[in-house]
Amino acid sequence: MKKNFFIFILLLLLKTAIFSSGGVGNDFLRINPNAKSSSMSNAYCAVSGDTNSIFFNPAGLSFVKNPIISLTHFSSFGDTNYEYFSAVYSMGGFGVMGLGVLYNYTFAFVEYDEFGDEAGNIDNRDITVTLSYSYPVISFMPFGINVKYFNSLLYKYTKTGFAVDFGAMIYINKNPEILGGFTVQNIGYQTAYIDIVDEMPVNIKAGMSFKTNIINDISILIAIDTNRLVTKDELPILDIGGELCFRKFLSLRSGIGLHHDAERFSFGFGINLANVKFSYAFVPYDFLGDTHRITLDIEFKK
Repeated sequence: MKKNFFIFILLLLLKTAIFSSGGVGNDFLRINPNAKSSSMSNAYCAVSGDTNSIFFNPAGLSFVKNPIISLTHFSSFGDTNYEYFSAVYSMGGFGVMGLGVLYNYTFAFVEYDEFGDEAGNIDNRDITVTLSYSYPVISFMPFGINVKYFNSLLYKYTKTGFAVDFGAMIYINKNPEILGGFTVQNIGYQTAYIDIVDEMPVNIKAGMSFKTNIINDISILIAIDTNRLVTKDELPILDIGGELCFRKFLSLRSGIGLHHDAERFSFGFGINLANVKFSYAFVPYDFLGDTHRITLDIEFKK
């Protein structure tokens, strides 16, 4: 019994170190797997038009016109990997629906008994399923909602929970395109691994984005977000990201996160080939190592 308890504590500490510097329960709900938005330092609350809105602000789905399917692989540190599937479908005058399924896992540890013999594997994984809906209640101000179900396995202990996000966006100007966004994330409830129920990572996010053409076929996007984790007594953090797009074929992206512990830089690029888009993101961490994200988007243009 003591051995099982110590294994559980060790894995819990490892999981906290991997998922967050804040130590709030269910930090995997705050992990963004997508490459494009990650390369822009997650400054995406007021950016619209793709499946990233499922994670950052469901109201942004209202700007999606064609069906999109997105697949992501995220290689993190500590032998932790994420696989993410998302899809968006416009129902015309009835709004836009979205679906996101995030599965993250750590390669199994081998468990040994008191005699040094293998006693099986120690598994660690999380899965989150998100259903999204967005509708322009006002022509220039769409609203959106996410409903999330998540399940977490740590050694032989599990917990389950539900959460909702609420978001809104406002179309401020057409040319240059200026958008504002606001969302409240992860309001919900969860069970406990053993006895103590962790706090939900309720987060308030607000942002603005600016997009315009510099010269023919070259456009620039600048976005800025601020986040306030309600369950911690901390000042808001600031994320700034940008994208430079050449002839709608090649995109160069970068961002900086001004967090409490340190500045965090991110880099990436995107390649557009007709209906297929490829994105890559590189986000380094000083002590934990580097992370890599690869996303493939397929748009079914009508």
